[in-house]
Amino acid sequence: MQIIMVGIDHSKAPIALRERFSFTKAQAAEAMKLLRKEGRAGGCLLISTCNRTELYVSGWSAENQTPYEALCGVKRISTEAHKECFTVRQGMEAARHLLRLSCGMNSSIFGEDQIIAQVREALKEARRCGCTDAILEQLFQTAVAAAKRVKSTVRLTSANPSTASNAVAFLMQRLKSLKNVPCLIIGNGQMGLLIANALTAKGAKVAMTLRRAYHKNDRQESLVPAGCEMIPYENRISVLGNYSVVISATLSPHYTILQSDLEGAALRENSLWLDLAVPRDIDPDIHACGLTEVVDIDQLSEAVRSQADQKAMEQALTILDDYEEKLRRRFGFRPAVEQVQEIAEAVGRDTADRLNFCVKKIFNEEKQAAGEETADDITKKLAEEIAGAAEKSAAKMLYCLRDTLPQQLWQGCLEALKQGVAQDTLKTGQAKKRYEVTIE
Repeated sequence: MQIIMVGIDHSKAPIALRERFSFTKAQAAEAMKLLRKEGRAGGCLLISTCNRTELYVSGWSAENQTPYEALCGVKRISTEAHKECFTVRQGMEAARHLLRLSCGMNSSIFGEDQIIAQVREALKEARRCGCTDAILEQLFQTAVAAAKRVKSTVRLTSANPSTASNAVAFLMQRLKSLKNVPCLIIGNGQMGLLIANALTAKGAKVAMTLRRAYHKNDRQESLVPAGCEMIPYENRISVLGNYSVVISATLSPHYTILQSDLEGAALRENSLWLDLAVPRDIDPDIHACGLTEVVDIDQLSEAVRSQADQKAMEQALTILDDYEEKLRRRFGFRPAVEQVQEIAEAVGRDTADRLNFCVKKIFNEEKQAAGEETADDITKKLAEEIAGAAEKSAAKMLYCLRDTLPQQLWQGCLEALKQGVAQDTLKTGQAKKRYEVTIE
């Protein structure tokens, strides 16, 4: 399997370093196109989240540059400066890592729910850019399917596995109660909305910023959860002193609050600010100067980390082992794909040759009947002839086993083919029935 994964994550790199390698959607799209071209790769996909940046490539063939070097080149960062913070995985090791990653097993919040959506979104973005291929499609679709099965059958942790929930849990630990606590949320994306709903459920008084410029200067009440006040984004600095809790969670590549913004500002005593973004939203110098306490996503994860249930962990790994084996078999079979296609084309040609005779026969009989047969009668006959021709072509191929394989292998091959034919590849919800053909 020609897959290479190179990545940096929370286990080896602090947030200050991770944010240097983070990508917005637009940046990721441009990077994937460039990396695929530079590496002459079959496929290229980037995952960029708060915890990690990971590059997956298939069929990388550039001899003068590794995927790691190419990634550093995109970010204009020295390849030697942070090499020890990166991990490179290849083949099934990379696949195994992605399976566990998609279930939240490699996240700073063990078992988190958001990562599966992030992996799925990364696949969608790579598709939009035209950067996926059959190998990456198979790998990522399998990872998402495995994660969904784990999530539906195993509870990996007793804690609520999401950044929003853990942010609220952290505030509860520090403040004991959130009832009537004034909170400002900067950013009304998915993360901001989740936190707003969680805070209002605890009785907090929540305000959320909204960028009017993005919404043609109209008040978009539907974007602000019920019970929350809307604050124009451009007014965020002037109202900071009204809030005991400030949470910033945007996708902006720039700071939403700079140290210089707070010159002369009167902030609430003992106010607590949470920065849930990567790259960070809040200028780190604000915390260093003692203006207020700023907690970043790494500190938050450490504060609320919970112990995973060992039995649930074992169950999840057993499920992932099944999916890993499926990947191993599918990628192991890839060298035979060309032969399968050749055989399928041969069977198709054989079936078409048989049908030529059948179709001529049916329509000659129609002429002879002089209108005595209905369209349904003709359709039924045609369906029967198609099924019969396909049956004869398949039988011709299967009888070849008798002449080309040792006798002890016959039964195993036939059983495998029988099971394969019975699979519901059309997703109808049931196994195929013999020659149930409808032509409209």
